[in-house]
Amino acid sequence: MTQSINSSVQLKRFLTDNPIEYNKAIQAAKSFLSKKGSLASWDYVKPFDARPSNPEYFKLMYDLLNILQVMSIPSQGRILEVGSGTGWITEILLMLGFQVDALEPSEDFIQIAKNRAKSLAIHYQNDVISNLCFHQTTLEEVEFDDESFDGILFYDVLHHLVHEEIALEKAFRFLMPGGCLGVVDPAWHPNFTDLEREMRQVTEEYGTVENPFSVEYLDRLLNELGFVDITRYVGVNGFFDADEIPQPLENFASIPFERSNNLTARKPYGNYPNCYDLNYKTDVKWTLISSEIDPKSCQVSLKVHLENTGQTLWNNNRKKRGYITVALRQGLPGEANFREVHPRHLLPQVLVPGDTITLDLTFNLPPDASQENWELDLICEQFFWFSNQGISSCSISLT
Repeated sequence: MTQSINSSVQLKRFLTDNPIEYNKAIQAAKSFLSKKGSLASWDYVKPFDARPSNPEYFKLMYDLLNILQVMSIPSQGRILEVGSGTGWITEILLMLGFQVDALEPSEDFIQIAKNRAKSLAIHYQNDVISNLCFHQTTLEEVEFDDESFDGILFYDVLHHLVHEEIALEKAFRFLMPGGCLGVVDPAWHPNFTDLEREMRQVTEEYGTVENPFSVEYLDRLLNELGFVDITRYVGVNGFFDADEIPQPLENFASIPFERSNNLTARKPYGNYPNCYDLNYKTDVKWTLISSEIDPKSCQVSLKVHLENTGQTLWNNNRKKRGYITVALRQGLPGEANFREVHPRHLLPQVLVPGDTITLDLTFNLPPDASQENWELDLICEQFFWFSNQGISSCSISLT
């Protein structure tokens, strides 16, 4: 059931006091391209902005790549792209290896996106279309099975929602435990008169919903719907010379922090204890699939299968204590014959009890290192090596 948001939050959305009727708004979205007439040429070439300095291209691409990086969606994960438009983001998601469900109410936009996807498949000789499904509808109306998606992306789309509580409650249900909601959108405040002027102009011209959220209301809404780890961002991109490096980071933000709703939020994994909580059992089952060494470069290539057979969650967020890495060592940590080779490998995703993952790992042995008695081990960073807690490691044969 959709939860009500506390009425004490005064600033909600730009048009809170002048709501738009849903059917009227969706009809406007469906006819948007035809109303644009000659101006629609941009929708066909987006994001490629050929104007001097290419401002829109850099903004669009930086924002997209930044939000995808912090969303950290598992390899080949399933993404719901809300408001996919003409499909320029869809193309990128497909070529990055994701499975994409593209949600878009406009048949005109979907047809353009389908043509782009077909051309993409031909150009790159890649059957990406098999990983793509279009849905001509809105998030308020669509239905998917609960826990279907690794990520849900709102790229410059959130302010088009008509019924935000319905839509975001569905987003929460559709995400897998640990799944990530990613948002790139402007933030609204009554002082932002330039934004209000722009929103009114577009609404009057096309009838579409141009109704951005206040920062406070959106955070409150996400919290009350059950999202956790709500993190806000500003974009800082480009090369910086020696004189610029000492300056405060805020000097280089593409837009001020308070004017954006650029954020990620996650669906909780559940009540699993952290790996570093020694009141609960942490354990792992290893299966070595293959191992080989290049005698010239001394590079070791390993393929290994891991299963979390304990009671604790294995975190992969470097910003949090106790994230898990995979290391290759000789001898036990703390003993005289201990030797570790680098790099340590961060888990590519969180693993809860019962989860499994297959990893392809490479390590560089020093030229003077022997090829015997190597062990793969896990590290709960800042706390302990698994082997020091009596948890099994994985013996590697390189001879």
